[in-house]
Amino acid sequence: MSVHKLSKSQIERLIRAIAVDDRRVFITQHAEARMRQRHVAREIVLEVLRQGRLVRTPEPNLRWGSLECRMERFTTGRQIAVVTAISDDDPDLLVITVIDT
Repeated sequence: MSVHKLSKSQIERLIRAIAVDDRRVFITQHAEARMRQRHVAREIVLEVLRQGRLVRTPEPNLRWGSLECRMERFTTGRQIAVVTAISDDDPDLLVITVIDT
């Protein structure tokens, strides 16, 4: 089934399952820069992906054919959001940005 047809809870479970294997989580240069700027370690990003909640409705990225999902979790004394892309063509997660809300 296409990721675009999954429910929010199914997408949340899929992201969590993929993030269990940190070799399947790729971080863009932009996200790495935001992690440094906001003092967010890779371990925290993985925690948010593995245990966070999909609060907002995922948005399709028409240019790349992916679905952009914002996972959020309160950790280390602050709310952290990780925006990741998932697609039917790639079984891995691509972290687009990291936000300290």
